[in-house]
Amino acid sequence: MKRVLVLGTGFVVKPLVDYFIDKCKYEVLVASRDNNHSGLIIAGRSLGKRVLWNAKPPYEELNGMVKGVDLVVSMLPPSMHLIVAEACLKHGINMVTTSYISPEMGALDERAKDAGIIILNEIGEDPGMDHMGAMHMINQVNEEGGKIKSFKSYGSGIPSFEHNNNPYGYKFSWSPRGLLKAAQTPAVYIENGDKVEISGEDLFESSWLVDVKGLGTFETYPNRDSTNYIQNYGLEGISDFYRGLLRHPGYCNSVQSMKDLNLLDDERTNDLQGQTYKAFTVSLIGGDKDTDVRQAVADKLTLKVSSDIIKQLGWLGIFDEVIIPLSKGTNADVLLHLMEEKMSYEEHEKDMIIVHNEAEIEFNNRMEKRTATMKVEGRPYGHSAMARAVSLPAAIASRLIMEGTIRTKGVCMPTAEEIYKPVLLELAENGYKFELRTEVI
Repeated sequence: MKRVLVLGTGFVVKPLVDYFIDKCKYEVLVASRDNNHSGLIIAGRSLGKRVLWNAKPPYEELNGMVKGVDLVVSMLPPSMHLIVAEACLKHGINMVTTSYISPEMGALDERAKDAGIIILNEIGEDPGMDHMGAMHMINQVNEEGGKIKSFKSYGSGIPSFEHNNNPYGYKFSWSPRGLLKAAQTPAVYIENGDKVEISGEDLFESSWLVDVKGLGTFETYPNRDSTNYIQNYGLEGISDFYRGLLRHPGYCNSVQSMKDLNLLDDERTNDLQGQTYKAFTVSLIGGDKDTDVRQAVADKLTLKVSSDIIKQLGWLGIFDEVIIPLSKGTNADVLLHLMEEKMSYEEHEKDMIIVHNEAEIEFNNRMEKRTATMKVEGRPYGHSAMARAVSLPAAIASRLIMEGTIRTKGVCMPTAEEIYKPVLLELAENGYKFELRTEVI
């Protein structure tokens, strides 16, 4: 019997564990600092084992867990992946994560090859499904003798149209703190052959509308450094290369207003004992107890007090005479508390994932535009679309590694055919399938 160690019990872990236990009949160790949450994920199944682990140095427990399994899936915060990777290298155990490859992780490539293991990263929704869909399209074009002049890739996890029912057009289907961090990450892409660099501060100032055929119009903003993937995709010399996120329109200005109020600051800890949200907001803009907080915030943002942004902030609760239920915390802690309270999915509500790739291709006698679009909604009272979209690719790839179908070694992402082809095939069987369109332009 194969044994898998799953580290972490976040939003997207349960479908992964379900796959291992119910489909593969693996023994699964779920390690977390929250044994109760691990218990909910295992749900009484005999093949599931809970391991209480506080994820703190010196990590002797981690080494003990790793050396006793066939594969490790790390669903921990990205900052922990290197520690897990070192344990896997030490014991020669394969590792899978859904996170981006950091420079430090990439530097382990030769050591992983020498150890005869694979450390597979970016095998979730975005990153993950986007890479696999992209490589399927790119390799098909190469086989047909075409040359890709422009490639754009979009990913998203947003409320379904049916349950898009709050002023921000967004709800949390993954780590809220991860969202705030991503909202401050610089971005780079290629436009008309030139490199466009966007600072983390200006990220949401660089947004525009994009039409996705059959689904509607969305807002997009750039996602990290797109140029890192040009070589991986084999698209050197391309004129346009962009990776972005999709949101319901209006989202970018809304988040930018939060940034302008310094609500995303997660460094300085404040004394919040007995403070109201209104008093906290007044402190952000340097006012006093007599300040008209709505007008002052509107002035700070150079808006009318009747603007949608001020109405959204009011709906969120930052003007309320309500005591903040935290004794200490950063600005981001206060914001996240409100967002989690008001922007979480009800059990009956559906989220929606969209992965959309589009390419303009030059052939000898024509230009074509090809698109590959995936849209999947969550299951009411069941797993979210995002949870399955992140965890299923990782689970499928893990099984293929242990069965020997994936033989690649080293630090990698799912751009090799031996990885993306069988993973996409099984994802399609689970309802995660790209719809392909071609038009001559």
